[in-house]
Amino acid sequence: MADEPYFIQTLQLDGFRAYLQPKTFDFGKKRCLAIFAPNGNGKSSLIDALEFIFSKDGTLDRLGIRTINNQAGVGALVHNLADEARIAASVAICLAKGKVVECGSRPAVGGRRPIPPIAATVRGCFVVSPIIRGYTLRTFVEDHTPEQRYADVAGWLQLGPLVEVQKNLRALRAQLKATVEDKGALRHIDGLVKRETGNVLVAWNDHNVLAHANEVVLAPLDKGLALKSLDASDDAYAKLVSRVDAEERQVGLPALRQMRQSVANLWTCTVRESNGERILTGAIPDFEAAAAALEKAEKAEASERGKAATALFQAVWKAAEPLFADGVESPETCPICATPLGETIAGSAGGVRAHLAKHQTELADYVGAKEALDRAAVAMNRIQIRLTSVLPGVAGLLGEAQAVLKADLETYREGVEAWTLVGVPDSGALTTALGELLANLDKQIAEIEAKQGDHTYVKSKGKIDRLIELQADWAREQRTQAELEKLFDGLAAQAAIVTAEIRGKVQAMLDTLRAPMNEIYRQIQGPGAPSIRLELPAEDDTNQQRLNLLIDFAMNRTGVQPGGYLSDSQIHSVGLALRMAAIWQFNRRAPILALDDIVTSYDADHRRAIASLIATRFGGWQMIVTTHDERFFLYLKDQLEASDWQFTRIIGLDPEFGPRFSDHQVSDEMIEARWAAGQSAANEMRQAEEEWLLGMCRAFGVNVRIRPLERAYAYERSELAVALASFLRDAKLEPPAVAGVKNRFLTSLQQGVIENFGSHFQDGPYGDGSIGDERARWEEFKTFQRHFTCPKCRRSKFQRPFTLKKPICAHGLCEAQFEFLPAAAVLRGY
Repeated sequence: MADEPYFIQTLQLDGFRAYLQPKTFDFGKKRCLAIFAPNGNGKSSLIDALEFIFSKDGTLDRLGIRTINNQAGVGALVHNLADEARIAASVAICLAKGKVVECGSRPAVGGRRPIPPIAATVRGCFVVSPIIRGYTLRTFVEDHTPEQRYADVAGWLQLGPLVEVQKNLRALRAQLKATVEDKGALRHIDGLVKRETGNVLVAWNDHNVLAHANEVVLAPLDKGLALKSLDASDDAYAKLVSRVDAEERQVGLPALRQMRQSVANLWTCTVRESNGERILTGAIPDFEAAAAALEKAEKAEASERGKAATALFQAVWKAAEPLFADGVESPETCPICATPLGETIAGSAGGVRAHLAKHQTELADYVGAKEALDRAAVAMNRIQIRLTSVLPGVAGLLGEAQAVLKADLETYREGVEAWTLVGVPDSGALTTALGELLANLDKQIAEIEAKQGDHTYVKSKGKIDRLIELQADWAREQRTQAELEKLFDGLAAQAAIVTAEIRGKVQAMLDTLRAPMNEIYRQIQGPGAPSIRLELPAEDDTNQQRLNLLIDFAMNRTGVQPGGYLSDSQIHSVGLALRMAAIWQFNRRAPILALDDIVTSYDADHRRAIASLIATRFGGWQMIVTTHDERFFLYLKDQLEASDWQFTRIIGLDPEFGPRFSDHQVSDEMIEARWAAGQSAANEMRQAEEEWLLGMCRAFGVNVRIRPLERAYAYERSELAVALASFLRDAKLEPPAVAGVKNRFLTSLQQGVIENFGSHFQDGPYGDGSIGDERARWEEFKTFQRHFTCPKCRRSKFQRPFTLKKPICAHGLCEAQFEFLPAAAVLRGY
């Protein structure tokens, strides 16, 4: 059993794609199936069901998982009326291995659509997808690039992991190569060198940078001081460090500038050139200005306070103001003491109004003065804090030679801290001394700048240190580049080994396909068809993820692209031969092959050749073939073994049912189920009547008028009933009357009154069909059917050879001439 292959036993579709009502395909007796149907009638939905049940993600490749771009998503798996019909969309499959049968089902709705375990097992047996669709064949040969073709074949042969290894190696090499070639870090260092040398040097060079350090940085300070190398261990660098220490112990230019800025923050005087006006700035002038502003605000507040002595009555004035406003009827008595207004000091309502306005104005002036005083007090407090913090800083910068000034600063500080008690201290002598100090500092700074410019040992050491750091960065980048290049070379060598191994495996598998592929191609196109080759690039080509599809078209046209030399059907045949050869070669553990409309581009001879190919090469395989080409369907029927193959047609697509097959008949159970659900079964009755009439007309060999080309085979019920009635009349066969039916029943079938009431819209009231009428009509129809029973063997299958005028029983052991079963026998139940 371990070596026995898997075959499909049954496949059932419920609410899936075109199939609304459940449809089961049984492969138990006949392993293979061929379906003919015009386009748009649901034949490909069977192939879709196979792809879906074996798919990894529970969808179809062309649909995708979600609706995006041209893909419809998994929502398109479900019949659009499945929810309304309360049908759970799914595909169920039973697979047999020897005598062991395992089944599983997969839902077509919901976020989770797990693959059944048995389907997953069989999927593992498919090295190549067993489904070939006609529309994909030309694309592979003509439209795909070598890279796409390689990915396709790798997918067919399940070489995905090896392809990913190749992809990752190639991406890693490309990334490493880009890193090696990226000189951004070195360019960044060159930019820093350019900035440090004042655009004198534009790129790093050990000799040039050392010369710049000696000649431009150190020589202005000491021409005898020169570095032999940019290194902290150099003797000249040690001397530079010692001189930096000595310079820091002296008052140099930075210290003088710092002291001048501190003194200027305390007090400075500038003269405006336009009018000679002296402008004082700094913490001391700000303090004195704030003290003056505070004193002025205090006087203003004291003056306004007397005028608004009665401010405690503000709330009363605010409450009384609306009572005496203009345009408002004023009270006759005081609202507080009930004194008549004429007897008050104001004397009238107008007097009260004037009194209120006067005091409100006085109160507003006082409020403004009080706010100004508060702001001045806050400003004074802020500047006092600032001044007391600046004074110690200036004193700390002064040396022993400025001891008097330091004492004056301390005295002034004490006066500032106690100004609320003793008043603002006098700053005249202090500011005079500060002005002299500023003048002295400016003189010293100017002398030093004139002597040495901006060159100091501290700054020179800083520049040398930065150049040493840049040298270290440059060396590190050079080492990194060297290591990356070594790594790249090593990776290239390893990638070459791995790629060669993968290439060998892929080429070996392609070589196994060459012979069967060319055999299949020649069987379709004829023995003179040119040879086909699948070739990888040369071994030294770094991009091995390409697959060249080549043909030897002629002696002087070898190894050319098929698209430029082959016809449409030949291109189609190349793709078909490759896929069929791969399936035949690698899918032996599950020899199943599904062909969906593969003969679109072929003429009659090539279609017959493909039918012959299926018969000769794929004997023992389980095949499902769907086609809209009737000639190809007939070729299959002619050449394939009837013991292994089922042949059926889809005669129409019922939107509320699904595809209607030629061997499909409406059953009593289906009609009874409609009535049990309280629904009309008129449509099902009409379908059942048409199916029975068509079967009888075919068995009796009746004559029918040739239909218009647009509806060559779409015979209606009335036409079939008329044709059968005419045949029976000519054959002098009179059907027995059906109880309850006044007209002949065949005439009744032509009109279909009951069926039409239940299935067509009626204008008049109470015109809809009745389930009771339908039940009665169905019983009459079944009674009429029973008369078409052989009186001898009680079978209901008939045939009429061309040499006979009347039908005979189709059973080989009976072959009695047809006669209607008498009414008495029908009533007795035969």
